[in-house]
Amino acid sequence: MLTTLIRKEVKEMLTRSTIIAMVVMAGIFSFIGSFISNTQDEITTSIIEGTTVVAVENHDSGKYAAIFVAAINEKANVAYYGPSREEARSALDAQGGMALIAIPADFSQNIDAGHQAKIAVLWLMQGAGITDALPGAVIDSLLNMAKLEISREMIANSSSLNPDIVFDPTGIDNTTEFNGTTIDDLTPGEINALISTRTLIIPIAIMMLVIMGSTSVISSMGMEKENRTLETLLSMPIRRSHIILSKIIGSAIAGLILGLFYMVGFFNYFNSISGSSSSLAALELGVVDYVLIGLTVFAALLAGLCLAIILGTFASSYRQAQSLTFPIIGLAMLPMMVTMFMDFGTMSPVLRVIIFAIPFSHPMMAMKALMLNNYPLVIGGILYSLAFTGVMVAITARIFTTDRVIVGSARRLKLPIKR
Repeated sequence: MLTTLIRKEVKEMLTRSTIIAMVVMAGIFSFIGSFISNTQDEITTSIIEGTTVVAVENHDSGKYAAIFVAAINEKANVAYYGPSREEARSALDAQGGMALIAIPADFSQNIDAGHQAKIAVLWLMQGAGITDALPGAVIDSLLNMAKLEISREMIANSSSLNPDIVFDPTGIDNTTEFNGTTIDDLTPGEINALISTRTLIIPIAIMMLVIMGSTSVISSMGMEKENRTLETLLSMPIRRSHIILSKIIGSAIAGLILGLFYMVGFFNYFNSISGSSSSLAALELGVVDYVLIGLTVFAALLAGLCLAIILGTFASSYRQAQSLTFPIIGLAMLPMMVTMFMDFGTMSPVLRVIIFAIPFSHPMMAMKALMLNNYPLVIGGILYSLAFTGVMVAITARIFTTDRVIVGSARRLKLPIKR
C-alpha cells in the first residue's frame, strides 16, 4: 500500500508539463554556462594569439615610442601604423577594431625629461553589454603591458630615476565614440559599468513581476477548477466573452498595480544613484522615457498574464497549476540572463529574433535602449507585446468554447449557454 501511495504522489508531481519545464530550465542554464565559457575562451585566445584589432597613429620616432608600439604589436593585430588619423580610422573600421591609439610627437622626449608622457585612445564602442566591453578590457591589458616595457627600459638604462615616472611613465587621455555621442575621459568598460549600475537590476525585477503575476493567475485557474467554480460559471447564462474579459481585465488591473509599484521603486532607485553617474549626462532620461518604460512594463505583464490564463486552462487542480508556471519562468529567465550580458544591437541575428519574440524581454531592454535613443526598439516592443496579447486573447476565446477548460479535452460544449 505504501508503495502504491508513493507511486501516486510521484506521478502527480512529475507530470509531463513539469518534466518539459525542467528540461527547458536545464537547457537555459546550460546555454548560459556555455556562453560564459566561450566568452572566457575568446578573451584568452585574443590575448595569446594577438587577434585584438587596434590602429596606431604614431607621430614620434623616438626610442620609447618604438618600445610602446612593439609591445602592442606583439599581442595585438595592428591594422594600421603611421601618422595619418584618417587612414588609421579607415583601417580600424574595415577590420572591426575598437581602439585607435595616438602617440604624440613629444612622447619619448617627455619621458627622457622625466615627465609623464601622454597618449590618446579613441574607443569605438559598439554596444553596452558586458560582453561588448570585453575587447576593451583586453586592450587595457595591452596598454599596461606596453607601459611596463617602457618602465623596464627606463630602469635598465637610467642612473637617476623619478619613481613616480618609472611606475607610471605614460598617461592616457580616453575618448569614446558611442551611439553617435562622444564621451570624454571614459573607456567603454567604465561607460558599461555606469550604465549597468542603472540597468542591471531591471531584468531581475521584471522577471520577478512576471513570475509573481503569472503564478497568481495560473493558481487561481487551478483553484477554480478544483472547487468547481469555473464549471459553475460556464453552466450559467453568462456570455463566455464576459468570463474571458473579466479574467483579462482583472489581470490587466493587477499588472498595472504591479507596474506602478515597480515604477515607484525604480524611480527612487534611479534618483539614489544619479549623483554618481554625472559623466553620462548625455544618456540621461526624460519624462517621456519614463512613460515609455511604464508602458513597456505594463504591456509585457499583460502579455504574460494572458499567457498564464491559457496555461491555466490545462490545470485540473491547484497542485498541477503550480507546475505550469515553469514555462513562464523559463521564458522570463532566458531574456533576463541574455540582456544582462549582451546588448541587443550586437547580438547575432538569430538570438536577436529569439529575444525580441519573448515579450518579457522588452522592458528588460527598454532602459538601456532609451539611454541610447533607440526609440524604435522600445516602441516596437510595446506594439509587439500588445499584438502578442491580442493573439493570446483570441486563443483563450477559442479554448473557452470547448470543454478543455473543464475536463482537458477539445470537444465542443453541448450546454445551451448564451455566447
